[in-house]
Amino acid sequence: MTNIIDDKEIDKIKYDALDFDSYVHVLAESILEESSPPNIAIYGKYGSGKTSLVKLLINKIHLAPKQKNIINIFYDAWKFEHNNTDSLINLLSTLEKSIQLNKINFKEDVILNIFDYVKYIKIAISKIDNQKNEEKNSDNTSLLEIYELLKKLEDLLIEENFLLIFYIDNLDKCNSANCMKILESMNLIFDLKGFSFVITSDKKLLKDKLINSSIKDFEGYLDKTIQLPFYIPSFSGKMNDLLQNIYLRTNSNTELEKEIKDVLFSISSFNKLTPRLIIKLINRIKVCSKIYIKLNPNTQLSYENILSLFAISCTLEELFNGFHNVLIQSDTIANYIIKIMQTELFYKDEFITNINILNDNKKLLIDLLENNFHILKMIFSTEAGKYWLENKAYRISTYEFLKSNNDIMEDMQINSLPIYKTDFMENIIPVKEKEIDPKKFISIPNNEYEISKYVVTNKWYEEFILSDGYNNTKYWIDLPSQIWLINNKITTLDEKYEKMIEKESIYYRKKFNKELKKEDFNKALQPIVYITYYEALAFCRYLTDIDEKYEYMIPSKRQWEYFANSGDKTRIYPWGNNWDNNYCNNASNQLNKTTEIGMFPQGDSKFGVSDMVGNVWVWTSTLDNNDYNYLKGGSWNFSDPSYFKISNSQMNFYNNPSYQHYDIGFLCIRKEKK
Repeated sequence: MTNIIDDKEIDKIKYDALDFDSYVHVLAESILEESSPPNIAIYGKYGSGKTSLVKLLINKIHLAPKQKNIINIFYDAWKFEHNNTDSLINLLSTLEKSIQLNKINFKEDVILNIFDYVKYIKIAISKIDNQKNEEKNSDNTSLLEIYELLKKLEDLLIEENFLLIFYIDNLDKCNSANCMKILESMNLIFDLKGFSFVITSDKKLLKDKLINSSIKDFEGYLDKTIQLPFYIPSFSGKMNDLLQNIYLRTNSNTELEKEIKDVLFSISSFNKLTPRLIIKLINRIKVCSKIYIKLNPNTQLSYENILSLFAISCTLEELFNGFHNVLIQSDTIANYIIKIMQTELFYKDEFITNINILNDNKKLLIDLLENNFHILKMIFSTEAGKYWLENKAYRISTYEFLKSNNDIMEDMQINSLPIYKTDFMENIIPVKEKEIDPKKFISIPNNEYEISKYVVTNKWYEEFILSDGYNNTKYWIDLPSQIWLINNKITTLDEKYEKMIEKESIYYRKKFNKELKKEDFNKALQPIVYITYYEALAFCRYLTDIDEKYEYMIPSKRQWEYFANSGDKTRIYPWGNNWDNNYCNNASNQLNKTTEIGMFPQGDSKFGVSDMVGNVWVWTSTLDNNDYNYLKGGSWNFSDPSYFKISNSQMNFYNNPSYQHYDIGFLCIRKEKK
């Protein structure tokens, strides 16, 4: 058992190993005990625990004696980065949902009044944004309306002793424009009594983004926005507590192996170390060791020896990659390192004179030894470090293992390559347009509903677009969809995919190391993707409007599960109870795109429905407790079989109905009109 450690933020003090409890106690006091609470910035490097600190702060404030009526609003700025909606609208929408979730805790009439003000402010701002997009002059009446609404909201919050606290996480991950928009919202829109903000960011990254947004006086701008900057201190000296609590979070009965623990202690004072990097190192060392044993079943090395080798190789590669590469195959360098670790002295002139290696490598080693001698001495003073230096063949073996895995990933141009490929390409069944009816519906035994055999395709959805569906108000009858539609109308399918490329290309390139291309998604028989729940619902209303016989709708979560398991609740996947990579389009197939409908008939449900799992996630009409719609079925973007199970309470997926992504589509059900 490998005991992989998750890298989720902590939200319970018992898991705190970095004195966060002391920090949140003081930060909570500064918010709760001030008549005008400050805006707080929590600064720290990537992986230093900023989100954990925020979650602990939220819990601290939630449990504190109530001097004010408090609503905590957690906003992951990066999560909304790929949403077409304006950042300010996203902030207001998140505020709306938080108010709804907390309405039972306060006077009903007061909380409804606050909710109404927020809703009307959002509508007014959407109206102005729409005018800008249509190149019209903004209506001064609308600006005045927003000002009056904000003033009334402020008066209400003061009168009822309310404090709305926004926690904006991952601000430094946003692009410069959205980052600037959020900070401007804090300065211009939410600069009201009754509001307080806590943001998290790497300050250097935030500075770069503001400079890109033409902010020349970075410090001055932040001083105006942030009244209380807080820098997460180094966790140097707390390694033992950190490791104990990491394992407490995993509920593991086993402790961290000594070979790994010793190496981690040796680097505990390294200034670039973060809790996230520690977790990453532990996981990588243990997984590589397990795989190495699987690939070399006849090795004479003990498990402890293998852990020692990978503990050093992974650590050196992660922290000192150039040094690691030079040191691997050179016994001369290894022996020299052993010598200077014994004498605890490094003489640059002696090294230049006596070590005969390439000048570039010599310069690299000198720089590393001069600047990191203490850390390297600690690493190689461990039993694992000594064993690694003294066994050239073994250290080369572990290095070649790590290098071969890196080379495979580079050759495949993918960052998350599964260890084993499937034989998908040998089993693929191509289809031709004339051989398939994308609009086919299947009758369900003893059920009033029929279900579309396939997910809705580009060609079918394009009919809705070309029929002016985005301008026909009878297909967009509820207020949230109308607000979303203001800034998201399209007239061609190509326009939709252009927007997808614009919004998603950076994220896609980071994940797959390749370009996001329209032609990988826009073929006639590929599923329509980058589709919101609002659009799927409007499409169903369009079909209902043009069909005299049937009424169309999006299936509920329960209906989807029934159609997928064909009435057998014990069925795990649509085809049966055994997972097979070749029965649906999933990440193990390494296509990194959707496939045309009908290519996986072996994965059809017993009712005959295709692509119930894999290819694209599909919307359902069922809402979770946060009023987000459930998504079902998994997609080409996922590989773990758990995502594709028909019913799995531990893998429930849901999202904002306005969310769009390149692996989300939908299917329809219908019944006869009465």
